[in-house]
Amino acid sequence: MLWESAVHAMQRIDPDPPVVVVNGDLLAHSISRRDAIPTAVAIAQRLDRAFPHAQFILALGNNDSGCGDYALAPDATFLRAVAAAWGPLINRRGAAPGFMRTFVRDGFYTATLPVAGLHAIVFDDVYWSPRYHAACGKGGNVVNASFTEVESALRATPGHLWVLFHIPPGVDTFSTALISKRTVIVPFMRPDLRDRFTADLSDKHIALAVAGHTHKFAYRVIDATGPNPVPMLLVPAISPIFGNKPAFLTADVTGDGSLRHVEVTSFKRGRWIDIGGMRSLGVDAFTGKALVDLQARLGANPSLRPAFERLYNAGAPSEINERNWPIYWCAATAFGTTPFRNCTQAGGFSFITQRGLEAVAGVLLIVVAIVVAVDRWQRRRRRRLGL
Repeated sequence: MLWESAVHAMQRIDPDPPVVVVNGDLLAHSISRRDAIPTAVAIAQRLDRAFPHAQFILALGNNDSGCGDYALAPDATFLRAVAAAWGPLINRRGAAPGFMRTFVRDGFYTATLPVAGLHAIVFDDVYWSPRYHAACGKGGNVVNASFTEVESALRATPGHLWVLFHIPPGVDTFSTALISKRTVIVPFMRPDLRDRFTADLSDKHIALAVAGHTHKFAYRVIDATGPNPVPMLLVPAISPIFGNKPAFLTADVTGDGSLRHVEVTSFKRGRWIDIGGMRSLGVDAFTGKALVDLQARLGANPSLRPAFERLYNAGAPSEINERNWPIYWCAATAFGTTPFRNCTQAGGFSFITQRGLEAVAGVLLIVVAIVVAVDRWQRRRRRRLGL
């Protein structure tokens, strides 16, 4: 019922959008293998009926495998079934002629968008997560192969670019703030691939990067101190399983591929309503430089933060508070563990760094030493008592 009402709300707001972007996690956590493909196909069919002229962009998420989270192997049956269902929507009017050939391999494709000179590079970056494992097939060298594929496309694709994927680079704010309580800085991607990826985007004129995964509305800025900061939009989820209100975004696209008038539509009190957008934060054009300015204003002006928190959780009570605010603010521009730690001026280590491994090893050695000492003490005590 929630899904149907969301589709109807999208149609009401824009009956004939040129582009519809779906940033992954079509499926629920722990969905059965039996239901995975029919669900992904049914979503494509429903959206096709709702928007028969729109060009679709689909990036797969960590749930989208049919055999568990972070588990999709290349050339899987799931990929072939999704390609068959979504291909007519994505390759509308020949916009993505190589889609069927490349998507069935690892979720990658490129597309021409209906703005002059604008192209999209779409890929499955779940392979780059430290949690990735091929549970329903052979992973092979998919991590390196997919990364090389994206880098080649960045070099070869002309004009203004959108890059679309599911997992954002940088820090997992929810896990860092609420699960580990700052004791561990949790990364979304393998640090080596994260650094390589963000460097690649910094070297190319990227009009927009789009990610999902967090279920919340937010932004990131790659290379915020460089001459061409890259704006990244994090899209919210229709599913409310992380305490968010169900939500989706609408935006206008300019001639250079940047966004304007990004608005959040949220399901509140039984109806879908516009709860505002980036203009409530003083941002009209969603560009790298505008986001750098917004980042500075949010850091200096605490009275602006409630507006961001409202958008972040689509109008639901926010997980962000005065104490953990630095985690969410710093994550927008500080992607590595050391820059993030310096920004928050707090402790914490990452398990995926040398320091993290050394810390874990140190804790394990201490535990082992205590266990050995207690065991020896108990043995001596038993001998003294003649047991």
